[in-house]
Amino acid sequence: MRARRWAAAGLLLALGLAAAARPAFVTGDGAEGWMLLWRGQRGEIRFVNSVTEKPVEIRFRVGRRFEGFSVATDPLTESYYTAGAYDLNELASGGAVEAIRLCSMRGIDLRVGFHERHVVGGCLEVRLLWTL
Repeated sequence: MRARRWAAAGLLLALGLAAAARPAFVTGDGAEGWMLLWRGQRGEIRFVNSVTEKPVEIRFRVGRRFEGFSVATDPLTESYYTAGAYDLNELASGGAVEAIRLCSMRGIDLRVGFHERHVVGGCLEVRLLWTL
């Protein structure tokens, strides 16, 4: 009887960890790797727009997917992305995606939780392996 309780407790713990854990596969700059992310962690991506030469910062959180996006940049760069037709943060905040893909000729800095990556003159992709 005691062994069954321990087995049930272990199973519940494993299911809880699986639901909270968000393993991700990262590619960029010719390198590949894994990140173990957790629900609730915050992340940010920073790069310089190659046309306006102004910095862009995209913030997000890890939930079931990558979600809760916000973008910080100057008005000229925001207009470059939107042609002045809509509010960039309003559009970004409603999105939830399983993968983040970006390319930049000037470089990309990614930070999620305690993980950091830097890509120079190329593309970066972070893909969640499951979205329980």
